[in-house]
Amino acid sequence: MKLSAIILAGGKSSRMKYNKELIKIKDQFLVHMQINQLKDLFNEIIIVSNNASHYQGLNVKVVQDILIGNSPIIGLHAGLSSSNNLHNYVNACDMPNINKKYIHYLINTCQDSAAYVAKQNNYIEPFNAIYSKKIIPNIEAFVNENQFGFQRLVRSLDTHYISEEEVAKFNTSNMFMNINNEEDLLDRTREYAPIMQSFNIKRVEDKTTYNKIDNVITEFPLSLFINNQFYSIIMITPKDIEFMVIGYLHSNMLINDIADIKEIDILLKEKECHITLHHTIPNKRQDRLDIISSACASNTKVINEDILPVITKNNQFDLNTIFDQVSHFNKESILFKETGGVHSVLLYYGEDSMLFEDIGRHNAVDKAVGFILKNQLKDEKTYLLTSGRISSDILIKSALMNIELIISRSAPTALAVRLGRKLGVKIYGFARGRKLNIYN
Repeated sequence: MKLSAIILAGGKSSRMKYNKELIKIKDQFLVHMQINQLKDLFNEIIIVSNNASHYQGLNVKVVQDILIGNSPIIGLHAGLSSSNNLHNYVNACDMPNINKKYIHYLINTCQDSAAYVAKQNNYIEPFNAIYSKKIIPNIEAFVNENQFGFQRLVRSLDTHYISEEEVAKFNTSNMFMNINNEEDLLDRTREYAPIMQSFNIKRVEDKTTYNKIDNVITEFPLSLFINNQFYSIIMITPKDIEFMVIGYLHSNMLINDIADIKEIDILLKEKECHITLHHTIPNKRQDRLDIISSACASNTKVINEDILPVITKNNQFDLNTIFDQVSHFNKESILFKETGGVHSVLLYYGEDSMLFEDIGRHNAVDKAVGFILKNQLKDEKTYLLTSGRISSDILIKSALMNIELIISRSAPTALAVRLGRKLGVKIYGFARGRKLNIYN
């Protein structure tokens, strides 16, 4: 059976901060590496991109989107429309691990179904999959109804699902992994602080047991030294570390502004971060305000509410927009999808957004706080979507950063509600589907 290969490429990424077509591994463009590997398997390779010059001399067909919309299914539509074959292997330009044995398996499995897609941990893997040209009208109907979800599209098709047990026979190279930020690139070569680690495990499903490789989130102990003195150890996911440190300093009221920091030196091998401030800090740990007690259950100090600021912003928020953002947020966390071991915070600022993930929900908020501080966004319209409960520590971190709204899929605590009402921080809880609770 003849198949074409389609690679969806191009487009800016908020996580990568630049066009994913330009990702390099060992001085080679990742998408070029993919093309060279797929040439051994397919007689036609189609790249969906607006940057045809990036593929000169590679003997591939470069096509642009036909439909309008910001979704991978728009690129899938363009690739299928230009293909000379009924069935097409589809991948994305940010997926570095091509598994040829698995692709051969897909090709040999392919018959009359509209799609051949794997399921991992009950998640649909829309890439590293095969799709038929017959679904072009389905995509067009979806877009006409203003629907752009790739997983929803797959569920609506006559899809042949590859079971997790079957995938486990091939998944020795993280073939569904995609690169979302610069640290993911480092993870391919660094040994000191991988964001997640792989283990051989036994999977039990009812009466079936099989071996598979499972990705487990890293718990990374980072020792903080401030002005050459040891300060504390924080357990983090080693991602967005600089933002995490800046946010931690601000949340613990050690700095008021990014200008208070003279230097930050992160040493991954030593698991240390050395911070130099322009001012001195109290030597005794009890002299500082610890606001992560509900996250680690290690502190009983009463919070001095009188030192906390009252929010001065009074922006309006559209509930329909928030419902759409909550729906998007539920699909956003790649690390949760791959490990099930992180909390997520989606920061909205102005017209943009940025996702932060960590093993600790308080850490994830600190990463958002650090991003705001470093990019001087404190006076912008900012609000947070979080996967964890809204506790007093989350509320206070937000108030200190002049964040006026926190939205959670989970519940707030009573202290958080009371503090929110006193400090002017809006709290929306149990945001699921098109429902939520407004607490203040």
